[in-house]
Amino acid sequence: MTGMPITDNIAGILQITGAVTAAMLAQFIAPQMFLHAICKIELRDEASLFFARHWGLMAFVIGSLLMYAGAHPELRYSITLAALIEKAGFAFFIFRDFKRPYLRGLRLAAVFDAACVMIYGVYLLQWA
Repeated sequence: MTGMPITDNIAGILQITGAVTAAMLAQFIAPQMFLHAICKIELRDEASLFFARHWGLMAFVIGSLLMYAGAHPELRYSITLAALIEKAGFAFFIFRDFKRPYLRGLRLAAVFDAACVMIYGVYLLQWA
């Protein structure tokens, strides 16, 4: 389907949103510094450090896959669907508890992910 702004520009959209998502590699590399500076979250134990690193790594992988899908049309559906599910889950949990102080630094990420979910959803609807 052509003539739809999202569909016609999906390669660039996936490249940009993938790059922003992949930037979470910084959290994998330096989770305490990243979460303190960006999200105002203090990691107080080794388990928190483990999960923060893992989350940063997983976000990096999803972002890298999105960028890859931007250049490989045959993989766009499955990669975009996987990213939509991950981003929808993240945004849901942040918006569900939006007023909790420890989530304050994650609100912008939730808005970004929610916007990605809408864009990816519109794109994926062409396959329905």
